Amino acid sequence: MERGVSSSVSTTEGFRERALHWFLLGGNRIAVAACLTVAVVVIIGGLLWAGLLTVGPRSQAATVFASGLTSGVVTLVTISLSINQFILSRVFGTPDTLSERLDGTRSLRGTVEELSGEPASPNDPAEFLSLTATTLSDRASSFEETVADSDREVPDGVRDAMRGLREYGDDIDDHLESEENIVDVLDVVLGTEYAQNMTAVRHIRNAHAEELPRKLRENLDAVDDLLEAIAVSRQFFKTLSLQQDFARLSRIVVYTGLVALVTSISLTFLYRTNSTTTIPPSLLPLVVSLGIGVIVSPFAAFIAYILRAATIARRTVSVGPFIPPEKQ
Repeated sequence: MERGVSSSVSTTEGFRERALHWFLLGGNRIAVAACLTVAVVVIIGGLLWAGLLTVGPRSQAATVFASGLTSGVVTLVTISLSINQFILSRVFGTPDTLSERLDGTRSLRGTVEELSGEPASPNDPAEFLSLTATTLSDRASSFEETVADSDREVPDGVRDAMRGLREYGDDIDDHLESEENIVDVLDVVLGTEYAQNMTAVRHIRNAHAEELPRKLRENLDAVDDLLEAIAVSRQFFKTLSLQQDFARLSRIVVYTGLVALVTSISLTFLYRTNSTTTIPPSLLPLVVSLGIGVIVSPFAAFIAYILRAATIARRTVSVGPFIPPEKQ
């Protein structure tokens, strides 16, 4: 019995699934953070309007702004510095370490160049993955053509597997555009289809190696190497994506954290010690709601980026032909 081949990449269907995908992975992180901030402002404003919260002259709002929120902002900025240290630890290295990284990248590119017949592979991640997928489709098609011209009988399961692999390569290529950012490229191959296909090809090689002529075995080896290239590229793009996101996050947290700190201190000074305020009490709910929105903006950015990092890490936890039980 032949192992099944996945002929397409994972796609998101339905409004709820697309909205969740946008929130966790595909959406612009600044837009996601803005949505979270607006939600907080609306909730706080609604609670103040309903009288469930109070920010009047005799409330404890000044204490909250002076201690709790200010401390939280300072803590978050400290976390951003730790993130910066993590990024720097990944960027720096000894000449030997950097040479090993470069050799690994060149080896991957060399494999794809050799199998595709191209003198050089593209630097753009989307174009590189597109070349890999196109070459996979071409090799699977060549296998089918060779089988059609051969006098030897090839099991129907092998034919179906090659047809599925050709469609899989075509589907990856159809989902890629050169102008996409690294997260969009990674999203195309985040599913477990590559692992399922690697297992199917390995099964064919082990079960039918003696039945297949040399040219078919060579095509099968090339298909296996290309699926491995997709698996390695998937992990490499994950590393690039997370490093870029963490670098952006640390910068955004520093910028917004400074503004949030100034806002928190300013809101504290709205309240005088004689139970009065520097602005009319009727304006306090609006001013405080907007001020809290500014204060939580670095937290919202932190949440938005961490959600994407956690989603990517969870969906790329496996390297190679292994599928976590919950994904099967």
